Amino acid sequence: MGITLSKNAIGSDPSLVGTRSDPKDSYRAPSQWKTYDYVIVGGGTAGCVLASRLSENPNVTVLLVEAGQSHKRTFFTKFPMGFAKLLKTKADWEYYSAPQENLNNRQVYMPRGKILGGTSSLNACIYHRCSPQDFNSWAANGAEGWSYDELHPYFMKSEGYAASASKPDVKLKDHGFNGPWKTSEPDVAPLHHVIMEACAVLGIPWSPDLNTPNGTLGASSFTAFIDTKGRRTSSATAYLTPDVLSRRNLTIIVKSRVDKILFDTNTSISRPRAIGVEFSQARNSPRYRVHARKEIIICAGAFNTPQVLLLSGIGPAADLEEKGIEVIKDLPAVGQNLFDHQSCGALCVRTKAAFSWDYLAKPLPGVFALVQWLLKHKGPLTSLPCQGGAFLRSDNPSYVQGDQDIQIADLTSGPKSPDIEFMWFPVLVVNNGCSAAPANVQGMTISALALKPESAGRVFLKTTSVWDKPIIHSNFFSSENDMKLIIRATRLLLKLIKTEPLASIVESTPLPGKSYDFLWPGNVSDPDEITDEQLREWICKNTSPAYHPTSSARMGVSEKSSVIDSKLCVHGVDGLRVVDASAFPTQVSGHPCAVVITMAERAADLIKAAAEA
Repeated sequence: MGITLSKNAIGSDPSLVGTRSDPKDSYRAPSQWKTYDYVIVGGGTAGCVLASRLSENPNVTVLLVEAGQSHKRTFFTKFPMGFAKLLKTKADWEYYSAPQENLNNRQVYMPRGKILGGTSSLNACIYHRCSPQDFNSWAANGAEGWSYDELHPYFMKSEGYAASASKPDVKLKDHGFNGPWKTSEPDVAPLHHVIMEACAVLGIPWSPDLNTPNGTLGASSFTAFIDTKGRRTSSATAYLTPDVLSRRNLTIIVKSRVDKILFDTNTSISRPRAIGVEFSQARNSPRYRVHARKEIIICAGAFNTPQVLLLSGIGPAADLEEKGIEVIKDLPAVGQNLFDHQSCGALCVRTKAAFSWDYLAKPLPGVFALVQWLLKHKGPLTSLPCQGGAFLRSDNPSYVQGDQDIQIADLTSGPKSPDIEFMWFPVLVVNNGCSAAPANVQGMTISALALKPESAGRVFLKTTSVWDKPIIHSNFFSSENDMKLIIRATRLLLKLIKTEPLASIVESTPLPGKSYDFLWPGNVSDPDEITDEQLREWICKNTSPAYHPTSSARMGVSEKSSVIDSKLCVHGVDGLRVVDASAFPTQVSGHPCAVVITMAERAADLIKAAAEA
């Protein structure tokens, strides 16, 4: 049996969890290390699900190793509108891309959750199942068992939906009600309804629900993983409940990074087998080892999962040899095929004050809203920062006006899938939300995303230490197709801003001075006067990813182009799986958090079935 800490405990003492590895000592056999049946690397969105589901069986022991802190005492994880306060804190890995050649050598900020619950504790709380055709495309290309019909039961299993009178047209049969992950339809600012009316005038249809088998095309408010008391429900709060934490067979250690996976490479066995992990709590601190009797599951995310694999000797052989790392398995696709949703950047627009929530940045209104949330579970802090979105196709002839001669390749998952998303915020978002807008300006922020980008990046090692961040070459806009798509989408956004009734609440009069440059091009009176080159220049300066990185250890059939098989097992290695967004065969057409939870739910069943075989 594994070692447990105590009831309701999330610990940080490695000596209670692992066996110290001292190079001066003689070699200890894995049987002498502290042992668990399953070791989960990463207590993020997927890791918390697996820790909960696998420990349901009292006869198995589970160790969850998380690099960040516990979620329990991190206040701003609790209410959705507080997410910007978590950026660039201890709860954030605070990654930056390598200098991007196509963005004037700019290094792009990319937050990731470094906390129990991972990015589900840090993000904008949008619950979105994406396009059913995304998953059917996965299955058609060899990801057996991952079609929409096969995943649908797991979407339902995970969800605990609270119906709302504000969305009476939602069909309750399309949602789950008994799952641990609570979802709801939060209140929205008056601005949202105005934008929805403008979308309808522009020809973008209203959708009562973006999470049905009919697909996600259309405009709507977002369903949220927020409970009925206005609190974020991350995978940590949903799956690591007090009852789960009290299980004697579940051990959780935080503030600990896995340095590498350990393998049995005995020549008498045909394939290497993952048998344990080595972890530490600082660059020069002691190393500890644990033995995994059954499996090791890596759930470290699209940046950290490839890093752990590479440090462990799984990846492109030439790259590993160059770093002096013993090659356990030559898998060229580790760290490759990194995708993220590319945006035009934050398009800030001044509006009449009554339609903006920028007043919440002022001390008295902000404190009042906080008291409302704390005492009555009501008010703007119970809502989403990004309150609605529109999913559309760039080849819809009603949108393509004035640039018919520009050819854009169709990279969607199918005819009912989008390649553009609009999303809007009832506040001005400056510097990724890390800077305040001028006090005398109120407004909204709207942006466009390329949902199926062609540009692919890679993750690779800077050094052989897990305490040095990997190099992330996102390769944004290396595809001209992506840039043409975003230019088209940005033009449509500018057209939306000038569409009634939204146009009537927009304050278009330019404000003097460079401090207001962030309002361009939303403050332009006639968007048709803006050239494509001007938009291209603005996009290169302002673009930001949607923080949805995927596919860097992707699922597939071939060892040459993928890392794991359809059971999520690493090619050519026994006892090792990957379960997180890095496993996605391709990028999804929307917000991936619900898909990661669903993948983890299905992975738990796959792992349980393998143990019983």
